[in-house]
Amino acid sequence: MSQPAPRRESVFLRRLAHWGALRGPRDFIRLSPAPIGVAFGLALPEVRRRVVRNLRRIYGPRGALREQLDALSTISNYAACFTEAIASERRDTEPSVQVHGAERLQRALERGGGVVIVTAHIGPWELTAQLLGSSLGADVMLVMQREANERAGQLQDMHRSERGLKVLHVGAHPTEALPLIAHLKRGGVAAMQLDRVPPSGRVLRAPLFGEPFSAPEGPFRLASLSGALVVPVFARRLDFFQYELSIEEPIELGRRASAAELGSAAAQAVGAMEAWLKGCPTQWFHFGE
Repeated sequence: MSQPAPRRESVFLRRLAHWGALRGPRDFIRLSPAPIGVAFGLALPEVRRRVVRNLRRIYGPRGALREQLDALSTISNYAACFTEAIASERRDTEPSVQVHGAERLQRALERGGGVVIVTAHIGPWELTAQLLGSSLGADVMLVMQREANERAGQLQDMHRSERGLKVLHVGAHPTEALPLIAHLKRGGVAAMQLDRVPPSGRVLRAPLFGEPFSAPEGPFRLASLSGALVVPVFARRLDFFQYELSIEEPIELGRRASAAELGSAAAQAVGAMEAWLKGCPTQWFHFGE
């Protein structure tokens, strides 16, 4: 049986978003994400349901109106971060970033052996990798799953490449991660997600806001195999092209780390994610199941 063709409207909407962010007036990219995000949020009740589920982890159950308003705010924040990531190529934009703990990442890089950054879909997470690469001169590779819509994913990767981002897609087969070990041994940085588990990936259980949470084993196993340090890094959007970035204490794993050691490292990283989320609950863009 042949596979269904990719949805054309997804590719069209990506092209439209890139055109607007790169060619539209500056005030357009500043003001348009909020209403566009609300419109998409109203049209996508399943996405709102998932956002409400995430918000309940942080706040607990609240009134229906408050939950729905915060869900729409979350989707609007996502639209703003997505737009600004694309628009960072423009000549009339200059991101302003407050970085806390830069010396931690610098020490980890100077140590040698590479760094595995663990982050999450919080705030300008993709722009974070771009900014770290440019400000620290680090060779950053963004490690992601493939998108369901292949053509839309290829378009997105093309624009990431134009912004100086290297992307490696993993998840379909374990051997896809092999280039990462060589990259780390050359002193490179691999940026990976804590809140997304590849379909074929193993999980590590860690508490998040008092509830069980599944973190991918991959980043921690990779660090153990390569000798790299794990460094949690999180970001949030403060205003138009204004961001705050926090680099947490590195986590060291011995070679051939045991299951208990991997679980402890994951719990430490998820704990750092929890502390960061408390300050920006409506910037957690974890829309998957």
